[in-house]
Parts: sequence; structure tokens; C-alpha cells
Amino acid sequence: MPPATKVTESESRNEDQTMLTLYQLAGEESGGFVTFHPHFLDRITRSLVLGTSAAVQPDIPGPVTVRELTRAEMARAERELWIHYHQQKADLDLDRLFAAFAGTRLIGVARCSRHPDGLEVDAVYVLDEYRLKGYARSVMQLLIEECGRNETLYMHSKTELVDFYGSMGFRLIPEADLPLSIRDRFGFVMGDLDSIKVCPMRREPGFTGTGTDDEGGVTA
Repeated sequence: MPPATKVTESESRNEDQTMLTLYQLAGEESGGFVTFHPHFLDRITRSLVLGTSAAVQPDIPGPVTVRELTRAEMARAERELWIHYHQQKADLDLDRLFAAFAGTRLIGVARCSRHPDGLEVDAVYVLDEYRLKGYARSVMQLLIEECGRNETLYMHSKTELVDFYGSMGFRLIPEADLPLSIRDRFGFVMGDLDSIKVCPMRREPGFTGTGTDDEGGVTA
């Protein structure tokens, strides 16, 4: 057994300074107390306990399954996943959510929303430690099978994920080709989608191609 490494006073000070820096990034001073936002607490935990997310090898508690969430389960997507991603909310009347579970843990989700003039795919998110394992693709494939079998799907894809969605049949289109209600959701950029690094895409029914790349998933 190798001898235990003695922690020097200098190393101890460095660890204390690292923790203090993380607290300063996460906290907000208020009346002598420090409060933390949930997503910062998650980052602190990963940094102090797990190291960088790229090094995390999660212990998957059971087989990974992919299925549609029930209406009663939709709040789980908000509470367990979207809290880390733009604080998205589900509309019980207009949205269908498709999710991946590792055992009973919710690890990934994708949403298909029915607008008056078309179906929009968005809010695709997979927990950091489960990315690049094919789960985003599995969730998207189920969404496409259920929602895009006979209808056209639209999305605003992040530019770095265009190839990923392209492998599942989505194609780049001019912004003017989006249904009005979907296009208007990004009206705040006044047509300058490049400034927020997103691209309009469309998937027609009947695409039969396949792909193997997986970005693990987040869209705008």
C-alpha cells in the first residue's frame, strides 16, 4: 500500500481559497447570511466532490428506459432537469414530454409543443454526467416516432447541434419558413438569430436516415 500523502499548509490554504471562491460565485450576501441558487449548489457539489463533469462516471441505478411522461410526472422535468436549463415550464394542455430514466432517476427530457400552426421541439436536456452516451438521441427518436410520424416538426437548434439533429432528419430552413407562432417566440432578436447562435430547422414526416453522433443534448 503506498504511503498516505501529507497535506501541506500551502495545499490546505489553496483548498480553502477554492471553496471560498466557489461560495462567492454562488452566494448572495443578505443580512449576514448567504443564500444559494440550486444550479450553483449543483456546481459546487460537482467541483468539490466529483471534480469536473467530464471525469464523472455515474453509477447507473438500473436499466435506462425511455418513455413519455404522464401529466402527473411533468413537474419532475421542471424540478429535476429544467432547473438547470433556463427554468423551463411544462404546459399540461399543449406539451408532450419524453424522458430517459436511469432506474428511477430522471436523466434526460425533450419537449414537443403544439402551437396553433405547428409542432415545435425544444427544451432538450440531459444531465451533464449522462451526456455523450446516446440518451439524448434515444429520447429524440421516441419524440419523433410519436409526434413526427405524420406531422412536420420545427425547432430552433443551437448551431453546434445542427449536425446532431440533422442526423435525425431535421434540415436548416430560412426563418421565414417557420410557422408564425414558432417564429414569434424568437422575435426579441429582430431576425438576428446568429446573435444567439440558433438556427431554424424542420423535419418532414417519412425521414428514414440514421446517425450515430450524439451531443447529449441541449437546444435553445
